[in-house]
Amino acid sequence: MVKKMGLLAQSVRHLAQNIAFILLCVIMISCDSDKDDNGGNDPTLSRVTFFNNSSYSVDIFYNFNPQFFDPTTFIGTVDTISRKLEVLVPASSDLFLGDTFYLRYKILLADSYETGTTNLFIHAERTMSNIQFVLESGRSYTKTIEDPPVNELRFVNGIIRVQNLTNSQLWVENHGEILSQLSRETAWFTSGQIGFFELTLPFLAESWPMNFLQSRDSQGNRTSFPPFEMERGKLYSFEIRNTGISGPKVDPINPLAF
Repeated sequence: MVKKMGLLAQSVRHLAQNIAFILLCVIMISCDSDKDDNGGNDPTLSRVTFFNNSSYSVDIFYNFNPQFFDPTTFIGTVDTISRKLEVLVPASSDLFLGDTFYLRYKILLADSYETGTTNLFIHAERTMSNIQFVLESGRSYTKTIEDPPVNELRFVNGIIRVQNLTNSQLWVENHGEILSQLSRETAWFTSGQIGFFELTLPFLAESWPMNFLQSRDSQGNRTSFPPFEMERGKLYSFEIRNTGISGPKVDPINPLAF
């Protein structure tokens, strides 16, 4: 009887070990499957490879209306060094219109010496250069970005350059909304610093009146900028002093700066 009980106990131990081994195998297989999916083997995705043959680094955005810009649609930059960007995107839900990739050429506006931080680039687009096609599940595509003719480049928004020559910290407002600096993470800029700010222009307009720009100091005092008509492709420079705001000085932005 004791011998039978020993054999039974031994059988139970072997069974438990087998079950534990099977469970371990299932877990390992499950983990491998998740890794494969995350690695880009999902058959519902399409692979798109962009090759940049242009002189510009190019930011690429996926399925956004340029009149209502959404920065979350940014999928990557294809620069002039590696010249290659590979992305995975969902297959097209609309098999007639497909999906659209919007190209934004990066134009050098100011170097790190002028900004006090890093080189500052702004966006220009080429007329009718968007890439639109139907993405099929599991397929791979290759698209080439060519050098745009200079006369076909169109700057996306307006830019102002503001130098703080007061004794106080400042920020800039448009219609009461605080503007973010393009070259810094803060809205404030201190005495002697130069701030660059982007002003949205209506998509179909080549110029727009700017009548509600103001500076605000750390004590809450506001000063109005002189009204002006902002045109695409031009840089508007202002100086803010304790006695008021002078400008704008208007300079064309060089589309060949990259």
